[in-house]
Amino acid sequence: MNNLIYIKASPNDHFCITSGISEKDFLNGINKIPQSIILINDDFEASNSFNVHTKFPIITGHSQVKRYITRSHRNQVPAKWVDFKNLDGLDALSEDEIANLLYLAHMDFPRKRKFFCLKLGNDFVYLNDSNGFLRTYFYDFKEFSNILAIATKRHLKKYHSNKKFFARTLKVKDISTEVLCKLISLSTQGMAIAFDLSSEQQQKIQIPIFRIKPNQVKLVWESEKQMQLHANRLGTLIYDIKGKEWSLDLNEKRELDLNDIER
Repeated sequence: MNNLIYIKASPNDHFCITSGISEKDFLNGINKIPQSIILINDDFEASNSFNVHTKFPIITGHSQVKRYITRSHRNQVPAKWVDFKNLDGLDALSEDEIANLLYLAHMDFPRKRKFFCLKLGNDFVYLNDSNGFLRTYFYDFKEFSNILAIATKRHLKKYHSNKKFFARTLKVKDISTEVLCKLISLSTQGMAIAFDLSSEQQQKIQIPIFRIKPNQVKLVWESEKQMQLHANRLGTLIYDIKGKEWSLDLNEKRELDLNDIER
């Protein structure tokens, strides 16, 4: 089982932890590719410039930033970066603000609940680790919804093509805002969308969704039975091929919205 999306999101804190969302999903989902990024992982080899004031390697230029993000999974050093608007803002950082960047790189989370610096004008904090998890902070959390929608469609197409080798490529409609909001609400304690366990009946693809039990870090399971040892079934994400729409069938018979999020 490797066709899976894991999400643990906190919209109130503007961050999420994910697995199964690719670099291309990220790039295709954000509104604008950053012009410049600080490589807080000290990846000097990948950089194309160096900031003397902060002592950080940086990358400038939309195409160079896009190239770095697209290929970051190939690097030996996990990608960790923060975008910034201009060099004047970077050169204006205080010692304490530079220390915040160093802390972020070392601990993989900010000293404060969010890391959005007025001087940098950053929209993102992107923290990958060696275990395949990605922690991302979004100034505008709606951008994560776009990324999740793109990743979900990609995983569904992968499932469909693996099951039906000679079938035409599945054309998948966008997920509604309502369904995306419910998925994100469900993910506040850790959720897996298990495409490998999907089934198709009457032209409806049914994708199981699970809530990961506390303190579980395993994200690779060989069977549904094994997965159920580490997670509880929440319900089913459904794609109606004929009707071209998404829906959720939840085991919990209650309305979920972003106000359900536990702080």
